Amino acid sequence: MAAIVSSGAAVPVVPLQLQGSLFVPVTGKGGYAATAEIRGLTGGGFGGAYIGAGVGLGTLSTDNSVGSVFTVFAGKSIAPFTSVELRLYKEPKDGGATAGFVGVRFSF
Repeated sequence: MAAIVSSGAAVPVVPLQLQGSLFVPVTGKGGYAATAEIRGLTGGGFGGAYIGAGVGLGTLSTDNSVGSVFTVFAGKSIAPFTSVELRLYKEPKDGGATAGFVGVRFSF
């Protein structure tokens, strides 16, 4: 189980938007990932849909050492200020892990 803290609206208000995010475990296992990201609109009806990618640093490897982390994600608005988002994180070094989840994104 994990949580994400992110800047930016539930759905980007411009075609491309920069944001940052922090992926942290809610349980005692796993590592963190802090990434700088870009999101773009893809259309898709009410509130639109979006895709994005990012790069940053994290400790997703089996030895918990810091390394580069890449993320890809996609989301779809389901209500005002709310979207459902799928995210995948990858630490590409030896012993690096892949983490992912589907969650609800709330914007205030």
